Amino acid sequence: MKRASACFVFSVLVCLLATASVVQAGGFALYEWGNRALGMGTANYATGNDASVIAYNPAEMSKLEGTNVYGGVTAVSPSSDVYVDGVESHTQNQVFGVPHGYATHQVNDDWTLGVGVYTRFGLGTDYASNWPGQTLIQDALLETFSLNPVVSYKVNDSLSVGGGLEIIKGYFTTHQEMTTPGGGILMTDVDGVSFAFNLGLLYDINDMFSVGLTYRSSMHFEGEGTVSVTGSPIPVLNSSGDATMIADFPASYTVGLGFTPTDKLTFEFDIVYTQWEQFDRIEYCFTNSPLPNKMVDFNYKSTWRFQLGTEYRFTDAFAMRAGYVYDQTPIRGDYASPMLPANDRQMFTLGAGYKWSDWTLDVAGMYIITKERKGMSMTDSGGTTYKVDFKNGSTWGLGSSIGYHF
Repeated sequence: MKRASACFVFSVLVCLLATASVVQAGGFALYEWGNRALGMGTANYATGNDASVIAYNPAEMSKLEGTNVYGGVTAVSPSSDVYVDGVESHTQNQVFGVPHGYATHQVNDDWTLGVGVYTRFGLGTDYASNWPGQTLIQDALLETFSLNPVVSYKVNDSLSVGGGLEIIKGYFTTHQEMTTPGGGILMTDVDGVSFAFNLGLLYDINDMFSVGLTYRSSMHFEGEGTVSVTGSPIPVLNSSGDATMIADFPASYTVGLGFTPTDKLTFEFDIVYTQWEQFDRIEYCFTNSPLPNKMVDFNYKSTWRFQLGTEYRFTDAFAMRAGYVYDQTPIRGDYASPMLPANDRQMFTLGAGYKWSDWTLDVAGMYIITKERKGMSMTDSGGTTYKVDFKNGSTWGLGSSIGYHF
């Protein structure tokens, strides 16, 4: 029976690994890497107790005995109202799936190995074909997945360290209306593989307090693909060629403080600092195409994310969770774009967990409220300037994860 259960869980994990390369995720930086963590506002860097700690803080693997697998998906649906010169438009209704899958194995009392797949960056924005800002952007889609083999080492009963290599596969596609005479739709479609790493430390101060520290390195991305112009009534303007996209994605630092006053009650407070200023521009180089090379400036600023989570275990089998997050936007007002209509966000989460035998089931829901942003000026490639407001930004999410301990 246990062998059959093991085969089933590993089959689920393999399916997640196979489908992660086509994940569609709403937003740009994502933290939905496990649904126990999501129920606690993604506060999982000092008190994590399932295999998703691979993504949050690999040093926590030292707390996991035996062999563990954990996988699931979170459905995310972002929406926003965008006013261009006073004309109201809405982002198209979309629901994106954000999967995750992990496996850990305790080699001995000191060493633990693990591997995980999850999504760290994602963007999905789509507008109606005739919306007023179509020369700024029509739709954009960023898809990534990270394959993250890690190892942890238990230095002593209080201190553990961990880390690993992160292999990131990324896809980026954009469409927009051309501003040149004759018009047409400009599409770029690129993909590539990049490398980064993550490091973690966990220190148990005493039976009640623990501290978790993590670092994620920056990532240099170079994607190769195609660029094309279609739909122009002037046939000579329709063309295609090769495209290269170059961008740098940010490093981040996290410190988490866990507090467990009783066996039933857990609190965690985290601070995440992300060096978004490293994501300053995207460069496009076009070859075998009449289109000129271009550079899009983002000039992002570094940000802070504050998250608080709690869990109360009513019985050995059943637990309830809640969380709150305040997340600063990296987007400066002068560089805001309808590609990502965002501002500072507040996130509220609820979750529950149930254990039976060697199985674990976690479910979680989230609701995000995005602060309004008004009075912006945006200029397209043809020199036309628009007055733009972002209002009524919100995101909901619902997910589940299942785990098995061998």
